[in-house]
Amino acid sequence: MSEDPPSPGALTGIRVLELTHAIAGPQCGQILADRGADVIKIEPPEGDSSRMARPVLRGDSVYFSCHNRGKRSITLDLKSAGGKQVMDTLVAQSDIILTNYSAAVPTKLGWDYEQLKEEFPWLIFVHITGFGRTSPDADRRAYDGIIQSMSGIPASTGEPGQAPTLSSAFVADHIASYSAALGAMFALRERERTGQGSLVDISMLDSYAAGSAHFLDAALSGAEPQPSGNRVATAFANTFHTTDGVVYLAPIGDAKWRLFSELIGRDDWAEEIPYREMVDSRRDEAEEFVERWCADRSTGQVIGIMDDAGIPCGPVLTARQYADRAVDAGATLTVTAPGGGTVVTPGPIGGTVGLARTPRSRAVPQLGEHSDEILLGLAKLPRGGPRRVPTKFR
Repeated sequence: MSEDPPSPGALTGIRVLELTHAIAGPQCGQILADRGADVIKIEPPEGDSSRMARPVLRGDSVYFSCHNRGKRSITLDLKSAGGKQVMDTLVAQSDIILTNYSAAVPTKLGWDYEQLKEEFPWLIFVHITGFGRTSPDADRRAYDGIIQSMSGIPASTGEPGQAPTLSSAFVADHIASYSAALGAMFALRERERTGQGSLVDISMLDSYAAGSAHFLDAALSGAEPQPSGNRVATAFANTFHTTDGVVYLAPIGDAKWRLFSELIGRDDWAEEIPYREMVDSRRDEAEEFVERWCADRSTGQVIGIMDDAGIPCGPVLTARQYADRAVDAGATLTVTAPGGGTVVTPGPIGGTVGLARTPRSRAVPQLGEHSDEILLGLAKLPRGGPRRVPTKFR
């Protein structure tokens, strides 16, 4: 990414207490930190368990570095009287509490939304759980693979006749983090209007399954979507092998279909087979021909022909090929890992508008690195406050 002058970011002045682990909660906190929020990551004395999650590079978890830049870290034993006292003081100075611990954990430790809202009415509480706080499954533990499995999406993914296929990326975790960050923005805007905080209840399952909304009506009517490989069931779009790789072709709609048919030497299709008829009843025949046509050409040749004609297409890249492209396109950030080395991570979610460009925004905190700094700041406060009421309503 280009180096712009330092900027405090769109969320400057917003303080977030983050009590999270793994991906969904930490990435949500990172999204807010990327925009300038002061995100205080409260970790148990032993640290967030994902600090040593694989892959590990030069002693630092790349996994952890991808979800925790730009934050301050303090260690607290929230089961101890001292830890609870510090937590209470931090809550009074904060705008948002963010957690992805199990539904019952905040209540057991004394910082649940229902326990705090009367004393701190401006407080926004963002709680990411597997199934939502009011779900019959609220108390069940959930990992990304469980959420993917229960969404109905893997059952209709993969090749016909094979076992359900989950994504190798932790997609459900990431989508939940985006939903939570968006919910936090809505809650901040509502607080500007009313002066009141709110509960943002994020279900990983519902957030992820919303991506299959077009299947919902069909499934409720009894028509279960079936696996169809990489084929889009409702349009001519699929992957095809070339001499040196795989391409994705999507000549969707009447005009693109006619042009595509001419490009591959099937003028008869362009003249005789309307696009919708081809999709509905002659799909296999068309795909078999396109597969043979692509098999005689390189990926570059196919992409070149299609790009020149304006036919939507793209190569199927390996992870390494995408990584090289991302670096060249400036879509990555190089951050300082806790051990002092550097790690290349994906760039900020949401583009560059309101992005914080400060030294802290490029660093991943060591465990408890900012404990003294944070505690010293609290020690300077007058006894009992002051409380952090949103500026507009003081």
